Amino acid sequence: MAKQRNPNGLGSYKTRKDGRVQWTQKKDGKPRTLYGKTLKELQAKVRKVADLPITESNKLKVDEWFLKWLEIYIKPIKKTATYEQYKTLYEQHVSPVLGHRKLPGVEATDIQTVVAKMNSKVVKKAVLGEDGTVIKPEQKGYSTKTIKETVGVMRRGFAKAVKEKKIPESPVKDIEIPNKQKKPRKVLSIKELHDLFGAMKNSRWIWAMRLLLVTGMRRGELLALRDNDIDLDNRRIVIDESDSKDGIGDNKSAKIHYVPLSKKAIEYLSEQGKMLKKETNPILHNKDLKKTGFLFPSENGTMLRADSFTKMVMRFAEKAEIKASPHCLRHTFVFLNRKTLSLKDLQYILGHDESTTTLDIYGDMFDDSSEETANAIDNVFDKIDEKLMKIDEEKNKKPIEMGKVIEFKRKSS
Repeated sequence: MAKQRNPNGLGSYKTRKDGRVQWTQKKDGKPRTLYGKTLKELQAKVRKVADLPITESNKLKVDEWFLKWLEIYIKPIKKTATYEQYKTLYEQHVSPVLGHRKLPGVEATDIQTVVAKMNSKVVKKAVLGEDGTVIKPEQKGYSTKTIKETVGVMRRGFAKAVKEKKIPESPVKDIEIPNKQKKPRKVLSIKELHDLFGAMKNSRWIWAMRLLLVTGMRRGELLALRDNDIDLDNRRIVIDESDSKDGIGDNKSAKIHYVPLSKKAIEYLSEQGKMLKKETNPILHNKDLKKTGFLFPSENGTMLRADSFTKMVMRFAEKAEIKASPHCLRHTFVFLNRKTLSLKDLQYILGHDESTTTLDIYGDMFDDSSEETANAIDNVFDKIDEKLMKIDEEKNKKPIEMGKVIEFKRKSS
């Protein structure tokens, strides 16, 4: 086709020697060009970018745009943990591959290259060694979850660039993500629970661990638990906050959900309170700390970091010669109750999206059957306690005495 000029300075079309159709336009004294296999395909692209400012876009680097996007569109709006997750994924996986590239020049094949590198790269996952030090065994490729999250960050960032008319279309499309076999969820056996609780019998965190087991709460939800989150009248725990890197933040689903308050849970909360009194924890008598109302504070009366809690549990698990983490108790809760509670009940208790759609921030749709659910949980964990006692008897040992507090060293006055 002969060269065709559009009216009003909207550029011109011509057919190249390789058969492709080319569109060229000058704006602000600078040219920009698009290509298509057919005129119709190219015109569709042109319609999207006819008023596209190019003073910045043609030179804008991927790093420049994404760092700007993170600071302007993510940091002020999303949770701190979300912002940090997006930034970490971008800096670790996207920036080394695409950061130096010009934003308009990135194609789907480049996005696929990021995925391919993540899938083949040798990564290391931290674990605790026998001497308590952190070791990082090698494993090949990142998990499907991490790859999907990284592609999600790229998809959101490039989509915003399209809306801001920085690029004509997003290159994040038709991306193939490897579907790796998921590792089975770690569920603790009765024997492992016995050994873990035995190793922790003198720990000040024994009641926290027991509560995790009978509620299925996340570690952050437990560490952020306050006095006013315990609703004895309705036999429920209100989960509306979770521990984050910077302290209190929204829970993982950013919605309120409720955990049935079983008799076992009430018992463990009571024992936790007694323990805090025995150790004269600052949270009980310090005016400022008392306002926080944390039920599971550190020895200093402040909130314990989630990662510190995990490391502590892993050390006790090592002492018990098993592998365990706080989240194992959540998986174990689901496993032990899978035949006793319905799927709907479990989703409701765990606060997953499928169940939280039936709840709102006011709790006016709270299930009236929570007392029956709490009783069902009690029936399960009564049997667990019986089995734990039986293991002790078979070993001719005295039953584990939970909650014995080790006196802290006091400075002599």
